[in-house]
Amino acid sequence: MARLLHSSNVTLDGYITDRKGSFDWGVPSAELHQFFNDLFRPVGTHLYGRRLYETMAVWETMGDDDPVTRDFAEIWRAADKVVYSRSLEHPSTPRTRIESDFHAGAVRSLVDAAERDVLIGGAELAGQALAAGIVDDLHTFVSPVVVGGGARSLPDDVRIDLQLVDEHRFDNGVVHLHHRVVR
Repeated sequence: MARLLHSSNVTLDGYITDRKGSFDWGVPSAELHQFFNDLFRPVGTHLYGRRLYETMAVWETMGDDDPVTRDFAEIWRAADKVVYSRSLEHPSTPRTRIESDFHAGAVRSLVDAAERDVLIGGAELAGQALAAGIVDDLHTFVSPVVVGGGARSLPDDVRIDLQLVDEHRFDNGVVHLHHRVVR
């Protein structure tokens, strides 16, 4: 059965970007990048907000001699993408469709009908899915940095009970926390 996964790279104080929109603190080590590859390999569909999609679209044309980076690009290209945007008219990558509005019921139906996991990303979009109670698992990668402000990873005014499923520490100080939503 497919699951709706939320994955985010966050600072210790819970931000995905600093006040200037930078996430330069989130550059993965080779070990962490391989972990991302293994986590995303079973994902068949990525759900993005416009900003995250535009950031990730570089993987469509990325050429790299590093085998781990090349593997990630191939994994990303092989997945379908759904971008939720009212301003983006046409996708810049293949296997991508644009939806103007997020509908939690439609996303849950997509996941329930999927043969492979579905990944949702982007703070605003994932926040809507979390608030709607349709996310199954959270994969949070906590970086050893405090930035003091910026875009928050998780929405305010939402309570979600979680069960810790796994944790892993990486050579660069990042800690991966895998939580399952308790229903």
